Amino acid sequence: MGYPPPPQYGQPPRGETGRGLTVLVVMALGVVIGAVITVFMVLNPPSSPPVAAPTPDAEHSEASVRQAAQPALDAYSSGSYGDFWDLWTTGAQGLITREEYVRLFGLCPPLVANSPFTVAEVAITGDTAVVQAGRLGDTTEFGFVFESDSWRYEPSPEERSEYQKPVDQIAEQRRAAGFCGTVTPTSGPSDPATGPSDPASAPSDPVPGSSDPAPSSSASPQPSGFLE
Repeated sequence: MGYPPPPQYGQPPRGETGRGLTVLVVMALGVVIGAVITVFMVLNPPSSPPVAAPTPDAEHSEASVRQAAQPALDAYSSGSYGDFWDLWTTGAQGLITREEYVRLFGLCPPLVANSPFTVAEVAITGDTAVVQAGRLGDTTEFGFVFESDSWRYEPSPEERSEYQKPVDQIAEQRRAAGFCGTVTPTSGPSDPATGPSDPASAPSDPVPGSSDPAPSSSASPQPSGFLE
């Protein structure tokens, strides 16, 4: 009766040893490659795509404010007060009617006429803008509000308070403060009872070189300044 052979001890077969070493080498190479990639990514992070600068709202740009402010100020400085009133905000138009605003300047003409404004600077904050415009060496600030898809003139708090008074009172107060020019009288037909004036009775122009002094003008020069 035989016995099973005793277990064999010693070195494993060469094939198994080679496969084990190959696995270790592959694992070591993987660790090294992973470390190299990690270091490279840390030192050279991927560049993020450029962020496009926000495009300013064309309706809230400085150019759009200038395009609205200049025609409004041109209408005001040229005496087209009704056209200027048309470019006010809705709330401002509720303070004084178009007809009364035009009548105000008939009662109190401007001191400076036909002197245009030139828009210098524009500052925009949301739906409001402050326009600095100059004429005759002075600079005035005007407020504008973006309303109904357009920039419209917004009177100052002082103006809004003034327009709550009757137009005749406003004109009287401006006249007393020296803010009114000369009212041009409306010429009417001559009085038929008096008839035409006698040319012989009218004063003649002074002769050059005459010793008679030239008649002094009773009209005093109008001071320059800005309108209300």
